[in-house]
Amino acid sequence: MALFNHAKKEINVKIIYYGPSGSGKSTAINYIYSRIKPALRGELKCIPAGGDNLLFFDFSPFEAALPDGYHVRLHIYTLTGPVTNPATWKMTLKGADGIVVMVDTVPEHLPLATEAVSQLRDYLSAYGVGLNDSPAILQLNDHDNSSQIMDDSEMAFALDLPCLPVCRSNASSGEGVLDALTTLSRMVLDQVVVKEKPVAMSNPSPPEYDNLDLELSNKSDYGSDQNCEKLEAYSEHSEAPQVSLSSQDVTFEGPVIRLPLDISIGNSRRRVIVSVSVETE
Repeated sequence: MALFNHAKKEINVKIIYYGPSGSGKSTAINYIYSRIKPALRGELKCIPAGGDNLLFFDFSPFEAALPDGYHVRLHIYTLTGPVTNPATWKMTLKGADGIVVMVDTVPEHLPLATEAVSQLRDYLSAYGVGLNDSPAILQLNDHDNSSQIMDDSEMAFALDLPCLPVCRSNASSGEGVLDALTTLSRMVLDQVVVKEKPVAMSNPSPPEYDNLDLELSNKSDYGSDQNCEKLEAYSEHSEAPQVSLSSQDVTFEGPVIRLPLDISIGNSRRRVIVSVSVETE
């Protein structure tokens, strides 16, 4: 779900480049970053995340404002290299507004791509989302040194992704990389309605992983500790907040306990998920 910052008239959109190791995700993101005006982009960062490495940056695709004076800011994420902890992908995909499923077209790499797509479906289903529920494209990455490549329809059929738009690219040269991102961005923006009920939102930031003992998250957030700022919206009310625990929705994931809290002030109501990591001595 796109996050609206109505104070800044900014729409924050989260896009994930997903695929197996070696499919060209990091190369594509580095190419995109190099082609954006410095004034429109944030810093390209790579940080440790759950035992793996998270590569990300954000940028504004348009200098001119949208109707009603809103600006769009795209937040691009991927995991680099071999991913050792599947939970890292799951946390990175949380709250994604659009997904680039990136695989290479070398036939011998098809089993890795098929496994990656199967895992992607599992990660999304944990959030009650299907791969067809959010904007997504299949980006086929060609390699310069490969003499054998599979065609678009053959790859889509083999990966059981016949309904996704297919974009072919070469991450090394940059050919088709921006076209693929543009295609997905348009799909995402088609689902964004600026004139929706204003809600206080903070900007998305990199997902928080299991290195924190306490994580506050909202069903529509990006796993940021900035979610605490969302509660500031209640300060304008004079009534004391009412907090209740929805015990039937408490979940346990290994050492992590997720506690759903319903916070009510006057006619306003919001659910916040408090995740507590329990460590035994």
